[in-house]
Amino acid sequence: MPFHTWLPEAHVEAPTVGSIILAGLLLKVGTFGMLRFMFPILNLLNLRLQNVVYMISIFSLYYASFVAIRQIDIKKIIAYSSIAHMSFVLLGMFSMSFFGFVGSYFTMLSHGIVAPALFFLVGVIYDRYGTRVITNFGGLVSVMPIYAVLFFIFILANIGFPGTSNFIAELTVLLGIFSSNIFIGLLATFSIILSPIYSL
Repeated sequence: MPFHTWLPEAHVEAPTVGSIILAGLLLKVGTFGMLRFMFPILNLLNLRLQNVVYMISIFSLYYASFVAIRQIDIKKIIAYSSIAHMSFVLLGMFSMSFFGFVGSYFTMLSHGIVAPALFFLVGVIYDRYGTRVITNFGGLVSVMPIYAVLFFIFILANIGFPGTSNFIAELTVLLGIFSSNIFIGLLATFSIILSPIYSL
């Protein structure tokens, strides 16, 4: 933060296919590169900067969540939730624990499925109605019931509802953070409350 505030604007301006590729592939390249190259090569530096990255990630997590609550564009809400999920990935990586690394990998995998699906579903209604303003879609379930059920399932996956892949991923990340720093673990746990607020 604030260097990735370009992401929501890029998602809004991009076509549906661009948003799917950006969320499903390009966001994961950076975090996978960190796991694959930065941690094995710069391990001592990562340990020294652990608390700094914790603070930046927690700030980014809360900032993205609060900004997502204020949005009216569905695409921007999903984009800001992506920032929050990537902050969770960073927290897991810098916990320097087994569960943290496994949770980070699993969060990337889960987010790589859920976020593109949400962007695809938003693209479907944008092609039909020409708008992404959330207030225009009240009563959508009566017009497109199967679509509404699919969208709701992926929203539940995005917020980490128990039984979904994001729930397992976030729980594993939290186990890794708590083994490293209890205070940061508590802050990360309380941020999960914000996810259902901006999603539902």
